[in-house]
Amino acid sequence: MRSKQAVLAVAVLVIAVAAGWWFLNRTPGGESPADGDDYDYAAAFESLDPGSTAPLFRIADVAGKTEAEIAAVLGPPWNCESSVYSSRCSYAPGSTEVVYIDGRADWLTVTALGESPLDDQLLMRVGLKPAKPGSSSDEERVWTDLPNLREVRAVGTPERAQFLRIKVKS
Repeated sequence: MRSKQAVLAVAVLVIAVAAGWWFLNRTPGGESPADGDDYDYAAAFESLDPGSTAPLFRIADVAGKTEAEIAAVLGPPWNCESSVYSSRCSYAPGSTEVVYIDGRADWLTVTALGESPLDDQLLMRVGLKPAKPGSSSDEERVWTDLPNLREVRAVGTPERAQFLRIKVKS
């Protein structure tokens, strides 16, 4: 009988300690600061106007640039991965991904386009002038004759663009 009471007392003590630890370490939003994610998502998106056509950045400020030069425009990378011939860095989670080839930004994928429709005005989101695409469909627009860029491809639905993929050199 005594051993059952001792086991029960230890279990209650463990639960009380765990609950106390959780209470002291929780944040007002409920996430634990120990989860390694200290990015302020609310601040990042609080000023994003979903219908805006204002540029997120100017492609001329990032195309063909080094990682340090891009960090001055987009901020420090959120995450970077290296491979044999390239490295890939993500900026502002869910916003922009850059593939560096030979140390220069060569492929860019921009996903934080708000509620921008898939149309010729979409180029303004990366600081380019609106232009007629070389080819287009309901799900895709492709520009291949833009200055200093090999290709810009927009993918989505007529109502909302999902991403822009920009190829600079290769």
